[in-house]
Amino acid sequence: MENAKPSLIIKKEVIDYLLELGALIVLITTWGFTIYHFNKLPDIIATHFDLSGKPNDYGSKYTIWLLPVIITFVYVLIFKLNRNPHKFNYLTTITAQNAYKQYKLASRMMRIILFNITIMFAYITFKEIDGAYTKSSALEWWFIPLLLCATIIPTFYMIIVSGSKKYR
Repeated sequence: MENAKPSLIIKKEVIDYLLELGALIVLITTWGFTIYHFNKLPDIIATHFDLSGKPNDYGSKYTIWLLPVIITFVYVLIFKLNRNPHKFNYLTTITAQNAYKQYKLASRMMRIILFNITIMFAYITFKEIDGAYTKSSALEWWFIPLLLCATIIPTFYMIIVSGSKKYR
């Protein structure tokens, strides 16, 4: 039988509060921007972009609500999940000696990823709304690689750091 991981309260640092606040501000701004522009949008807007960033599907302007709803769901899910880092999966065995450091590192990684994802969804929402007005909007070529890096780099960093002697 596997040993139970200790349940600890992880003290947040200033950077943790800033990441959470930043993600919340971006989320609220995305909703505000969408609400403000919704009635001005044409009935048909770009709803999907190919890997080069060009629109390749169009639909009703009501689909503009999909991204803010998804990012709100992701925000709430990650925010609640992050309250229980002892339920995360770890590559190293969690002991009473390393639990606090491992939990703190994993929680920070989740906040960084959440902040990055909210920015990316906000950017896509902005580009969809901008494209509806200009009829020529496209995501920039760097967007998909940046999106991948913004989620993959913190994950790899956490994997490497969590396995270091300092965190075991």
